[in-house]
Amino acid sequence: MKVAFIVVLFHTEHREVERLKREIKNMKFKDYHIYFVDNTRKGRGYASGVNEGIHKAIKDNSDLFILCNPDISLKSLSEKDVMTGEKHFDIWGLAMKQENVLYYGGEIDKWRKSGGLIRKKPNSIFLPVDFVSGSFMCVNRKTVEKIGMFDESYFMYYEDVDYCERARRAKLRVGIDTKHSYLHFESSKTNKGKTYLLAKNRLKFLFMYGDFFQKIREFIRIPKTLIEERSLIFYLLFHSPFLANFFSLNISGLISKFLNLVLFIFLVRFLPIREYGIYTLVWAHVNILSPLVDFGTTSYGMVYLPREKKEKVFSLFSMRLILSLIIFALTIVLAYVFHYQISIIIYILLTSFVIFYNTTSGMYLIMSSIEEKLVHNSLISVLTNILMMGCLVMIVMLFKKIQYVFFAISVFYILYTFFYSLLLRKMVGKFVLKIDIKSWIDIIKKSYVFVLVSFFAGIYFKIDVFILNYLKGAAAVGVYSSGYKFFEAMIMLASSYNTLSAPIFSKTAYANKRLLFAKVVKHTLFLGTIGGGVVCATLIFGSIILPHILKGNYEQAIPVVKIVIWALPFILFNSVLLNLLYASDLTSIVVALFLVMSIVNITLNFLFVPQFSFFASSYITVFSEIVNLLVLIVIVFVIYRKKIFYD
Repeated sequence: MKVAFIVVLFHTEHREVERLKREIKNMKFKDYHIYFVDNTRKGRGYASGVNEGIHKAIKDNSDLFILCNPDISLKSLSEKDVMTGEKHFDIWGLAMKQENVLYYGGEIDKWRKSGGLIRKKPNSIFLPVDFVSGSFMCVNRKTVEKIGMFDESYFMYYEDVDYCERARRAKLRVGIDTKHSYLHFESSKTNKGKTYLLAKNRLKFLFMYGDFFQKIREFIRIPKTLIEERSLIFYLLFHSPFLANFFSLNISGLISKFLNLVLFIFLVRFLPIREYGIYTLVWAHVNILSPLVDFGTTSYGMVYLPREKKEKVFSLFSMRLILSLIIFALTIVLAYVFHYQISIIIYILLTSFVIFYNTTSGMYLIMSSIEEKLVHNSLISVLTNILMMGCLVMIVMLFKKIQYVFFAISVFYILYTFFYSLLLRKMVGKFVLKIDIKSWIDIIKKSYVFVLVSFFAGIYFKIDVFILNYLKGAAAVGVYSSGYKFFEAMIMLASSYNTLSAPIFSKTAYANKRLLFAKVVKHTLFLGTIGGGVVCATLIFGSIILPHILKGNYEQAIPVVKIVIWALPFILFNSVLLNLLYASDLTSIVVALFLVMSIVNITLNFLFVPQFSFFASSYITVFSEIVNLLVLIVIVFVIYRKKIFYD
C-alpha cells in the first residue's frame, strides 16, 4: 500500500517541517511520500491545500491519504499503530492529546448541529464517531473516489466535520482508534480570526445539513448566540475588510437608488408625462449597447489582473477606451436609424457621454477591487451622485424643461470622466494607450459569453419601452416607465444576490457539485420569502403611498406598479437557477434562453400593445418571468437526469 502524508503549511518554521519529516520517517512506513503544500503566499484555505496534496498523491497512485497539521507530534507512533484502524473504518484518526487532555474524535450536537470533541474515554478501542479531527486524519482512496474532495468554501475549521458528514451520509465508516494517540500543539489558537471562522462555518454547516427544526431553533436563539459570541461581533466590525467592502458597496448602491428615486419624484412632479417618456426613451436607447461597452472586462479585470504585469492594466484600459468610442458612435448612428426626432437625437448625444464615464469609473472599480479599497470607491460614488442628483433636482424645479436636464447630465459625465481618469493616474501612474490585439483576443475569449448574456438580457428587459414608443408614443412610455421605476428599484435585490451567490455557487461546483442542489433549495426558500414579502407590502401599502408620488396623469401608473411587482419573486427564483447553470459552466444555455425569451417578449408586445397599451407590457413582464422559470426548471431537471452537474 502506497501512503501519502499531506501536510499543509502556513508560516511554518523550517525546523518544524524537518521535525515532522523525521517523525514520519521513524514510523517505518515501507512505501510513502510526504507532500508539503505551502499556503503562506497563496491566500487559500486549509481544505484547498489538502485537495492539492490529494490530487498530487492520486497521480502518484497512492492508496491512503494521511492528512496532517504541521503543529502535531507523531514520535511515539509506528506504522502498525496508525494502520490498525484500516480494517474498521474508511476515515479514521487516533486519540488527540491537546493541553494535557485526551480527545476521542468528535460528535455533532443534535440540537444545534455543531461539532464538539469527545473527552469521555470509551470502553471500546475502535469507536465510531461523527467526525475525525483534521489535524490527523486517515482517508482511504475509496472514500475520495466516492465523495470527492474537501469543500474549499470553509477556508479553515469545519472542513473535517463536513467531510466526515458527507462520508457517513454515503454509508462510509468514520471512527477513532482510541488506543493510540498523537500530540497536538494547536498553534492556530492564537489566530484572531478563529472565533469568527468557527462561528461562520458552524452556521454554514447547520444550514447545509441541519433539518428544518434545527434551523428554526437556531433562528430563535439568535439573541443568546450574539451574547455568547460577542467577540465575533467585534471581529466582524474591526477585522474584516471583506465585510467593510461588501457593506460599503451595498450601502452606496442603496443610496444611489434612493437618489434616483428622489430625482424620479421631481421629474414626474414638474415635467409633462410626454417629456418624462422622452427622458426614459433616451436612457433606454443609450443603455441598449451598454453590455458591449464593458464587454465582460470588469469581471475579467477583477479575476486576472492581480496575476498580470502592469502593462496588462494599460492594455485592458486601452481596450475599454476604444470600445467606448465605438459604442458612442454606434449609439448616435442607431438614433438616426430609428428615425427619432432631431431633439431626441440631440438628447441621446448629450446623454451618451455616460459611456466614457462608465469606462473610467469601471476601471477605477477594478483597480479598487484588486487593492481591496472598495470603501474609497463607494464613498466617491456616493459623493458624486449626491452632487449630480442635487443639481438635476434644482434644474428640474427651476426650468421645468427636459433639455436643461440633458445638458446638465452631459456636463456632469464629462467632468466625472476626467475626475476618474485623474484617480486612475494617481493609482497606477500615467496611462499609455496600448494597442495589443493578441491580449484583447485573449480577453474576449474569456468574456464574450457574458457579453452575450448581458446583451440579450438587456433586450429582454428593455425592448418593451421601444415597442411601446413605436406603437403608442412617448406618453404611454411615460406611464409605463414611471410605474416600472418602482419595480426596477426592487430588482436591486436580484443583482445584489447574484453578486454574492455567483462565487459561492462556483466554489461549491468546484469543491463538491453534489452540494449544489442543497444550496438551490436553501436560496430559493430565502429569496421566496423576500420576494413574497415585497409583493405583499406593495399591495398593502401601495394604495396609501403611491398616490402621493404619482399624481395627475401619472396616476395611470399605479396599476402598472401593482402588476409588474408580481414579476419580482420569479426573477429571484430565476436568479438561483441561472447561477446554478453559470457555476456548472453551462453559460451557453443561458445565452440561448435569453435569446428565445427576447423573441417571445418582442412578439407578445407587438401582438397586444396595439390594443392594451402599457397594460399589455406590464402583464407580459410578469408572464415572461413565469415562462422563464418554467423553462429553467425543465432545463435543470433534464441536466440533473443526465448528471451533468455531477461530472
